[in-house]
Amino acid sequence: QLIHGAQHPEVRQRKTLDALSRLASSGFLPVADYRVLTDGYIFLRTVEHHLQLMHYRQTSTLPADREELAHFARRLGFQGAEAGTQFLTRYQQHCKAIRAVYQRHLGSNNMKPNADPQMPAPPPDVRRHVARMDPSYTATFSEREIKRHAELAARLSDENLVEVDAESLDNGRWRVTVVGYDYLGELSLICGLLFVYGFTILDGHVFTYEPPEQPPSVPAPGRRRLQRRRRAPTAKAVDSRRKIVDVFTVEPVIGEVTKNLWSRYAHDLSMLLGRLQAGQQREAQGDLAKRVAATLREMTDTAAPLYPIDVEIDNETSERYTVLRIGAPDTVGFLYEFTNALALNGIYIARVTIDSVGDRVHDVLYVTDAHGEKITAPEKQRELRAATVLVKHFTHLLPRSPNPESALQHFREFVGQLFMRPDWPDELASLQHPEVLGALARLLGVSDFLWNDFLRMQHENLFPVVRDVDALATAKSKEQLQSELKIALQAAQHSAERRDVLNAFKDREMFRIDMRHILGHITEFGQFSEELTDLAEVVMVAAYEMCDQELRRQFGEPRLLDGRPCPLTVCALGKFGGRELGFASDIELMFVYAGSGETTGPRVITTAEYYEKLVQEILSAIRSKREGIFELDLRLRPYGSAGPMAVSLEAFRRYFAPDGPAWNYERQALVKLRPVAGDEELGRQVATLRNAFIYTGEPFDVAAMRAMRDRQLRHLVTAGTINAKYSPGGSVDVEYLVQGLQMTYGHRDPELRSTNTYQAMAALAEAGILSPGDYVRLRDAHTFLRRLIDALRMVRGNAKDLTVPPPDSEEFAFLARRLGYGSDVTQLHDDLTRHMMEVQELSRRLLG
Repeated sequence: QLIHGAQHPEVRQRKTLDALSRLASSGFLPVADYRVLTDGYIFLRTVEHHLQLMHYRQTSTLPADREELAHFARRLGFQGAEAGTQFLTRYQQHCKAIRAVYQRHLGSNNMKPNADPQMPAPPPDVRRHVARMDPSYTATFSEREIKRHAELAARLSDENLVEVDAESLDNGRWRVTVVGYDYLGELSLICGLLFVYGFTILDGHVFTYEPPEQPPSVPAPGRRRLQRRRRAPTAKAVDSRRKIVDVFTVEPVIGEVTKNLWSRYAHDLSMLLGRLQAGQQREAQGDLAKRVAATLREMTDTAAPLYPIDVEIDNETSERYTVLRIGAPDTVGFLYEFTNALALNGIYIARVTIDSVGDRVHDVLYVTDAHGEKITAPEKQRELRAATVLVKHFTHLLPRSPNPESALQHFREFVGQLFMRPDWPDELASLQHPEVLGALARLLGVSDFLWNDFLRMQHENLFPVVRDVDALATAKSKEQLQSELKIALQAAQHSAERRDVLNAFKDREMFRIDMRHILGHITEFGQFSEELTDLAEVVMVAAYEMCDQELRRQFGEPRLLDGRPCPLTVCALGKFGGRELGFASDIELMFVYAGSGETTGPRVITTAEYYEKLVQEILSAIRSKREGIFELDLRLRPYGSAGPMAVSLEAFRRYFAPDGPAWNYERQALVKLRPVAGDEELGRQVATLRNAFIYTGEPFDVAAMRAMRDRQLRHLVTAGTINAKYSPGGSVDVEYLVQGLQMTYGHRDPELRSTNTYQAMAALAEAGILSPGDYVRLRDAHTFLRRLIDALRMVRGNAKDLTVPPPDSEEFAFLARRLGYGSDVTQLHDDLTRHMMEVQELSRRLLG
């Protein structure tokens, strides 16, 4: 620079790497010398960086002790007993090569400025191509390579977004050149697709066209929107779009590679870039994430530990870019995972040098933020380090997710929420554990609904849960739930606060149970339902008592006409009554009070009015985040929506009596009736009446049931589809079969009157009404259909949409993974068909 800077101001650059590239592009350094100095500088800077980290001070002295030197060498990626010797050999090679360059250029005391090299002028298209590149580009590639790059770039158009040129090298390696238009996140797609096709990247160089000068208000297009002042180019407008030249040396992990493979690679890459061109970055990244996850599942090292990553942020070397120097073990798919992390965090990559020393990567990336600016703020640098490392590690764990595409996108939002929390460094410390990230991979990949309508709204609950994943392994007892809720409600100061506390507790504990289910801590069939039902009962009791106490302060105690207290019982029905709640189940209830009368005041109203108000207060107190999720349902009360919300015991008796106006299906629904709150004695009276009304010894009305099933099929099942609940052989047929047998034989054996379907089946088998073979088939079908319905509801967040997706659809494949079938969608379809056929056969044979 001192020799040539007077006549050539373009080489006056304070940053060493930039200065080297300018000296090379100006012809003052041969390409070979430029490479020696650049590689040596990066190597020595890396050594110096690790020395300072080891000693926590500025130093450039190598360890003198042999053991200390070996330890230092291993930190740099050298392995084995001779790590220290290997490092010294490499160190001396670099020093010798650098010294030779120094002697050639500065060895004489009589140095004078060299005349500009006289070289033939390249063709116009090559000049235009080179003019858009960083000066280091011409020092990195030969004239022949640059000419080829320009030819490939000239072929690009809106219909041809990318050109891929692959050259076979020795030892099965390939030199792959990718020339295309520049898009945000493009590098991660290129690297990820190479991984999907079975290649590992050994080294490479990534270059991007520098932007032409534009008005300050107009952002430069592409993935690295940089505002750089430079002389406006004189090339045609067609050259104004930014292009990339990415060159990699790759090696197949297994098998031989044919030239035909690269045509398929180019086609797939073009499809992905087409999505970027259409502004569908997330969709493109999601598509690739699924393919990467499928590839990782087939590999044996996906359970390998997550190694630490050194990220050095340098804002001194380059005027335009923040330079990231990355040091980490060279694991499979590393470059895809890391560049994907940068893309998802809005980091624009302008240039990359890929290298490895021993078994460690030492990559250098030139980046900016989303606005084309260097990343200089300390808090943004800290977030960059944290988010990049988190997403990189999370990407490696995607095979643990049933839906990698959703998991990856949701994790990006999760990390965004993390940095909005004032205590995010503390949260980060726990998130870095592999078991926590693995849990998140499973959790965030379950469904878009679960994230969009539940997890994202529950982020205050989500962070504590994932921070203490181990705590999810233990279920909470009903007594523990009661105690925690009681303490929380006692601390509330007024009615509105008590309602907030109640709903926050409900949502938090329901969330916790769902997470236990999703993460595999609930393994026994029925345990998920038991935990949800315990929570529902605790919440219902608390809501009833809270609202009743508040109303008594206004209206006094409800009393019968003879002056005795008029109690109320809260009865569960449906899945709640059977202790069979699942994901997105509603809460079916019936409120029954003892009889007519009035309250004691100060404001006097009838008992009917009092309990109508009480039910309304309970309905408003318990809030549902979404239709069907802990939503209170009173439609099974006498006269349905046309009747009062609370009914007297006498009204219950008249309506459901054998000669009463209730429909047969309404009496059948009483099989599930179970008192859960309020007065226990009144609850026993209601249950006794129920037994007298439905366990009469009369045969089950099969004709009425079949007629109702026909109506359900016409109105609730879309033609040509399978509904897991309402199609022939669905879960409704299992329940109706069991309830029909209970109503037929329950008069002679009280053990048959269980409200739980699974327990009722076992009792029917014990009584000899179900043969051992029929019991096993019915039990297995019931278990399968319950798991299927839970999975469908979890994915869609809709308690009513239980249509099974087509077997050849992506949603069906996801369902198979969620249910533990892996990629064996055929087996899931076969099991679905077999179970539903067996239920139909059992129903016909046992009920007629």
